[in-house]
Amino acid sequence: MKLLCKPADERYPGAQALKVDVEACLQRWDARAGAASWDLGPLTEAQRLDDGASSTQRTLDRLSPAARRAVALGACIGHELDAATLSQIAEQPQAEVNALLREAESAGILTPQRDEGAPDPLDDDALRLRFLHDGVHQAAYAALPDAERRAVHLRLGRMAEARSQRQRSDEALFEAAQHLNLGATLIIEPRERAELAAMNLTAGRKAKERGAPPAAADFFEAGISALPEGCFKEDHDLAFSLHAEAAECAYVGGQIERAEALLEVLAAEARSDLERARAHELRIAVYTTRGQIEEALALGKTALALLGVPLPEDGAAARKAAADAELAAARTALGARRLRDLLDEPETSDARTRAALRLLMSLTLPAALVSPPLFAFIAARQVNLSLERGHGGVSAYGYMAYAWVAARAFRRYDEAYELGELALEMGERSGQHELSCRLRLLLGAHVSPFAKHLLSSLDLFKEAHEAGLRAGDLTYVAQACVHTALVRFGLGDECEAVRDEVDGSLALARGAREELAVAALTSARRALDELMDPSRGGISRAPDSRAFHDAAQEERLATPSYSAVALVHCALRQQLCFLLEDYEGALRMGSLAEAKMQGGVGDHLATEVFFYTCLTQLSPALSRGRQLSAVSLASYRDRLSAWAEQCPDNYRHKHLLVRAESARAAGEELAAMKLYDQAIEAAKVNGFVRDEALASELCAKFHLASGRERIAHVYMMDAHEGYARWGATAKVRQLSRKYPHLVARMGILGQPSRPAESIPPSVERGGALDAMAVLRASRALSGELVLERLFERLLRVLSESTGARRAVLLLARDGALTVEAERTSDPEVVRVGPSTPLDAAAGLAASVVQHVAETQQPVVLGSAATDERFAEDPYVLEAGGRSILCLAMTHQGRLAGVIYMENDATAGYFRAGQVELCGLLASHAAVAVHNALRYREAQNASSELRRANEALAAEVERLTEELRQAGDREG
Repeated sequence: MKLLCKPADERYPGAQALKVDVEACLQRWDARAGAASWDLGPLTEAQRLDDGASSTQRTLDRLSPAARRAVALGACIGHELDAATLSQIAEQPQAEVNALLREAESAGILTPQRDEGAPDPLDDDALRLRFLHDGVHQAAYAALPDAERRAVHLRLGRMAEARSQRQRSDEALFEAAQHLNLGATLIIEPRERAELAAMNLTAGRKAKERGAPPAAADFFEAGISALPEGCFKEDHDLAFSLHAEAAECAYVGGQIERAEALLEVLAAEARSDLERARAHELRIAVYTTRGQIEEALALGKTALALLGVPLPEDGAAARKAAADAELAAARTALGARRLRDLLDEPETSDARTRAALRLLMSLTLPAALVSPPLFAFIAARQVNLSLERGHGGVSAYGYMAYAWVAARAFRRYDEAYELGELALEMGERSGQHELSCRLRLLLGAHVSPFAKHLLSSLDLFKEAHEAGLRAGDLTYVAQACVHTALVRFGLGDECEAVRDEVDGSLALARGAREELAVAALTSARRALDELMDPSRGGISRAPDSRAFHDAAQEERLATPSYSAVALVHCALRQQLCFLLEDYEGALRMGSLAEAKMQGGVGDHLATEVFFYTCLTQLSPALSRGRQLSAVSLASYRDRLSAWAEQCPDNYRHKHLLVRAESARAAGEELAAMKLYDQAIEAAKVNGFVRDEALASELCAKFHLASGRERIAHVYMMDAHEGYARWGATAKVRQLSRKYPHLVARMGILGQPSRPAESIPPSVERGGALDAMAVLRASRALSGELVLERLFERLLRVLSESTGARRAVLLLARDGALTVEAERTSDPEVVRVGPSTPLDAAAGLAASVVQHVAETQQPVVLGSAATDERFAEDPYVLEAGGRSILCLAMTHQGRLAGVIYMENDATAGYFRAGQVELCGLLASHAAVAVHNALRYREAQNASSELRRANEALAAEVERLTEELRQAGDREG
């Protein structure tokens, strides 16, 4: 027969339930027929039940009453139980308990608990079992009356408490506290209730150290419940500590209302400045979560005044003056020490100093959001306080904040990164687990982008996220989520994957009630929606502000507390406006974003504002009256140049692209060509998919404007493909609609829109495919530093791209041209070296080469013998009607060499279109040859230095040996 039932999660929680139902249906076995007779009535009836609970209950009901009670008592012990403990609480001999447990095991209620290295779990002297699954455990637990359960837990708790005093282990402490909490209503004596509250305080702090905030919260709340009447009078420290710890756990768990209720109690019961400062610190965290930044700063000022660490007066001028003085003091103090020596600075035991450092830490992020001078003051004050009075637990955070200031305000990126790394090590040594998330976030967001590839920042954000979840530090976890989204957006990670991650981050931030993070992530989410919207892609259609935020949110973005969110909002809209060719919108958004920076560049997103502002200002589509002055634009380029020099992995391609656009705007076409290709290659090498596509698009527009449509086609195809890889559907559609003739071979998402075989042969031979081959080969040349291989690769590309039967490479050395390499196609032979002066070289039209070298203009001869300029050349007279193509290689305006190609099969073989393509390749080749020559010179110099060092070492060894021998003779 077939037995059909619902899936296990709907009908049967496990095999045991199925076993029970089948047993209920089996009526008898007919030996003669060799078959069973069945009554499916019980099974049909059971299908009306929900989750298998009735089957579990029927299994329990089949146990003997004694076994049922033993199982119910065992359920109070936990999911796992042992016969020895059960014997104590059941007050039965262990042999009897063993028999009852084995009955439950046979029924499928319990199963052996096997631990590696432990005795056999079925040994009668050490019988250990566990419930088959949670449903069985819960059913057995519910079988015992509530009052009796509490009594059993109380007894188990007292047994575990005695054990914890012997073992001194956290596990025994947790077990004792959990059981006693479940039996707490039976504890009447105030002294014992106070002891239970103290146990919960200790257990909660242990749980926090282990990265288990929910468990810690349960212990603290249980401790508050256990406090006897008049607790703040009888044991003020215990009561205050429990409420403070519980308030912190409620805040990190997103239970803001509970946190505020506890904070009201703390405010009313605080007796000392230290306690008031602690209560204020917690309320500052709540204010920060809610986006009430001004309130957080005002309360922090009050709290620090209680501890004798005043903040500067309100007002920009007062804060700047105070910041300048504090920063000067910090620079002096740090300058008098080696940075590594900071690890050995003494710890302070002064509670007021430690409390002040914690308050300053809690104010760092709020200050950074609204007031750079106040932020700088707070960062420097933490450093000075730590160096004046000794490190105080969270001093590592102060050094990291100062590293942020060093990068943001002083642009001392190397020093900032060194100090940041040191702060990270200091935090690890301190054992302050809450610092792990915060330090990694600050380093990854505000220091590392100026020193390391952005992938390093993503690694730090991932570590921060994991550490923050363990510590329950959801404010910084949420900020890590924001920066992760922005960095991945900047790298050009696939839009859909980034959007999925943002959705998960939004759920976390909303659950934690982190309003600033929610607003920033919402901006990122809607920017991604705009890019991925298949209905978009209209030309010059700006992103709608209403698509980003509703009216209420727009109003909030105008408040000082939301200035950092407004920066994210405006910077992302600036990028979208530029990408969708709304240059006026990009200019407006860039201006607003820059205003939100308040004079500093503190993270990667801020650098993007400078980058897109430069591109917008240089756009030929922007009206001349809207463009910046040359001086202002130069200052923007200078910032990009400094970042490119400091961290080429992240900024070199951006700087190159801005230089390319500047060269285009100045009419320097050859320079622009080189710079565009360098920008594309640099973006590609460093994994910036979006920027690679953007550089290809701008390069395509440059060539299109100059009438080089076939070259523009190649670059626009690359841009189209790059945007498709990014997942920016709106941008892909825009290119397809605006430049259908340039991206005709690509569909909306990068798929062929028509089969390759339908392309006319004439286009295939002489159009975009030749250009694509040449341009991609030119990029490959830029990475070759070995001269011989470079020569061979260059000549092969030229021959294959043009169909030349013979190609010769000449270089300009000391004012004269020399033949360096030659390639013939039939048969294929490549000869590199020795260098031969042009005058002594045979097999080429020297007069053509000289003419190209002098004029730096290309020469295309359909039949060399018919051109009067070269008719008297001996080689031309001898060879007759060969087709010749000759081009100059120039670098920085100077002749670097000449490329000479010929074909003797067909007159007029070389086409005018090939001159443009080969000229582009020649310009790349000149740069590549220059780099390879410098590389060889450096190698030769290194070899000479190595030989000189070896000779010096040999001479020293010889003299030493002579001195030793002389000493031996004198002795």
